[in-house]
Parts: sequence; structure tokens; C-alpha cells
Amino acid sequence: MADGFGAYTDHFGILEIAVGEEDTLADFLEITASTKTPASMSRTDAQDESEDIVASTWYGNTAGDLYDVSSTFVCKSGSTPADVLNCGELSAGMVVDSIQITTSNSAWPTITVSGRLGTKSIVAPSGFLNTWLMPAVTIVGAKRAQLLDFTIDAGSRLTGSSLSGSLSIAQQDDGLGEPAAHGISGGVLTQTAELVRVTAAPAWTPGGTWTETQTAGEDEGQASYHTGSGSAEKIWTRSATGL
Repeated sequence: MADGFGAYTDHFGILEIAVGEEDTLADFLEITASTKTPASMSRTDAQDESEDIVASTWYGNTAGDLYDVSSTFVCKSGSTPADVLNCGELSAGMVVDSIQITTSNSAWPTITVSGRLGTKSIVAPSGFLNTWLMPAVTIVGAKRAQLLDFTIDAGSRLTGSSLSGSLSIAQQDDGLGEPAAHGISGGVLTQTAELVRVTAAPAWTPGGTWTETQTAGEDEGQASYHTGSGSAEKIWTRSATGL
């Protein structure tokens, strides 16, 4: 095989996560893409009397050990419980700030995990951990659009859906502009549904703890079946100690 062809990296060890007594996620998922990009640096300038630059300094990641990374997986078979996936600080220097699950009637479900490597150790609030668990929904390894903690009315059909969790990574720089500390907070969950009208306007109902932020509506295209998409959110609480 040619050098640099077809080799992907599971940056967060997702495939090693245990499912049940005997399986791991490697039995159900296939990694299909990954990225690793050094965190960008900033520049500060000194200017002369003509406002020309006479000296410059770059800062922010001069050690080159801070990276933005992502890994994408396809659910190829079996049933994957989403609540085995964590956002937050998985280990020292490894932080996940986004997990997105997407299903479609034209493809197998995908899971994209994004975050940062090389962070400073994060101190958790008293009584809590630096992790957030995804909701307890099951992703089936099949080419199909899937219900992810919502229902749809009988007059429409589901063509796509998504469930995502996101956090905010905070960074405190030292006097030279280099990373000195990191934090993680602000969990939010978002879900979406894409529908096509069959006998009635597209309509869906998010699960009981979700707040609908966009009703399905209706896109009335020319010479095509009407479609609609809805979205909902809820606050995502961090795990408590002792769980």
C-alpha cells in the first residue's frame, strides 16, 4: 500500500471502549476519516515611525504540542449504545469537545468525535467529573434514517437525523501568550430530524426533556414532495462523582 494511503487514527481510543461483557466498539464501528492539525499561532508586531513592521514574535503554540483532532466512524453492524461515548477530559491532555451522530436513508450512520490533544490537566468542580455522557439512544448499524430520542407523525417519513453534544474549551495563557491552563464546560445537546411529506405535513415530537427550537415547517418544492426539518436542544449536565 502506498505511504500515507488509507491509514486513519482513532485519536481518542473510541474503538477500544467496552460494550457489554465481550464486545468493544471495534466490533460495530469502522473508522473512515481522521484529522490532526496543530493549533494555530498568533503574531505580535513592533512598528517604527512609518508604521512599518520592524520586529515580530509568534506565540500560542511554539512548543507544537497542541493539536485539534477528529476521528469519524461508520456504524457498520450491530447496535451501538451512544451513552458509552463521553465528551470532556478523557485523560490528561486529551479533551473531546464535540460528538456528532448522523443518520440518513442513503448511508450508514456516522459518528464524528472532535477535540484537542496536548491540553493542560483540568481541575473538575467539587463533586463532579470532567465528562459528559451522551444520551441513552441506540444506533443500528444499517443503511437507514433512525429515530434518535424523538418520534414522527404517521403522515411523514424520516429521511435523516442527527444527535450532537458540544462543550467549550477555555484556555488561559501565560505572560508570553503560551497555554498555561485549560478548562471545559457549557454542555449543550442538539437533535435534528429531516422529514418528507407523504399524506400530511412533516411533523415530529422531541423526547420529553427536549425543548423544540424549530418546528418541522414545510419546504414546498416544485414538482417534488414537500419536506421539513426540525431541531431541539437541552442543557447537558456533567457527570457527578460516584457514577
